Amino acid sequence: MQITDFNPASGAVETRVSLSLVDVPPDATTGNTTVFLSGSPTVDVVAVKAANGIGRIDVIIEANSQSGDFGVTVESRQGFVSAQSSTIFTVAPAPEEPQIRNVTPRTAIAGRTLLTLTGRNLDQIQYLRIGSVNVMSLQHPSPEMVRVMVPSAVQAGQQRVIGQSQEYGRVNCPFMLTVQ
Repeated sequence: MQITDFNPASGAVETRVSLSLVDVPPDATTGNTTVFLSGSPTVDVVAVKAANGIGRIDVIIEANSQSGDFGVTVESRQGFVSAQSSTIFTVAPAPEEPQIRNVTPRTAIAGRTLLTLTGRNLDQIQYLRIGSVNVMSLQHPSPEMVRVMVPSAVQAGQQRVIGQSQEYGRVNCPFMLTVQ
């Protein structure tokens, strides 16, 4: 299964988004299809249409959604079939909500690389999580920037970077970090 497109490319909470897919199992329904946005199940699957391998899934963006890629899993008679979008859906946040827009570098060595996250209202982020490791020691040079050393405990591979804000909860980075 493959996500070929989604429309619109951005929107606020309550936006309806249509995902276009190929190689969709013929038994895909709203009951056996799960959609994630930036790794979180913060979308509501409202319609699934599949015929001759071509499919469309309609979702509603729910509260606490963060910008990122879509992931779709169908529990079909063939087993679990999954797909991930190659582009990012941008959730329009509330004006005061923290938002991570970029992380540099995107490839890091655990215990040796200083990450810089840029965005908006990042001074509200209390700690970060890189993969499964909480990082409590953050530098906030400005409200638009956070710097953090990648802990040596972070495992190699693709890792999500997630901030935590007391008022807004999770603040997802729209990019994966490759840790070596």
